[in-house]
Amino acid sequence: MTDTLQRLADKEAIRDILLRYARGVDRRDWHLVRSAFFEDAHDDHADFKGKRDDFIAWLRERHDVPDFVQSTHVLANCLIEFGMTGVAAVETYFIAKLELGPGAGGHRAMLDATHADSQQNIRMEILGRYVDRFEQRGGEWRIARRRTVFDAIQSQLVDPGSLNDAWTLGTRGASDTVYVVRKEAGVS
Repeated sequence: MTDTLQRLADKEAIRDILLRYARGVDRRDWHLVRSAFFEDAHDDHADFKGKRDDFIAWLRERHDVPDFVQSTHVLANCLIEFGMTGVAAVETYFIAKLELGPGAGGHRAMLDATHADSQQNIRMEILGRYVDRFEQRGGEWRIARRRTVFDAIQSQLVDPGSLNDAWTLGTRGASDTVYVVRKEAGVS
């Protein structure tokens, strides 16, 4: 494979890791999140700073509560810059939209002091960037170090019934439509 084709393949592998991370968080598929990081990876994410498995435990503690209603991560601009052999600096812009009920207190308080005590659901929009050091080990690219940079956060109280129940609505787990379609398509 030529150097140019190899760089394109490496970039696509890195983008795939980023997309797996986003799906994993949004669907609470912690195995998928884990697969985005090397075992010794370090994550600096809001109030958390530490190793991969501790980070996933921290995420689960906040996301695996009934009142964490919705999570949608949209990935945008992604600049991948290769440095030393097997190392890339990657900056990926994200928009995270979250809906949090009153029972998601810890996450609400961390992100929104204004509405933290409200008994109404809040919808949050977080703008930021994942600034990652990707490494290639054993022919596989993964995140070795992540720093999550927050650029803006806004929140509002949710108008109940804003989505039509007759539509196909996303869920935060294995019952989500993406897993049904994957199974139907023979994707394991």
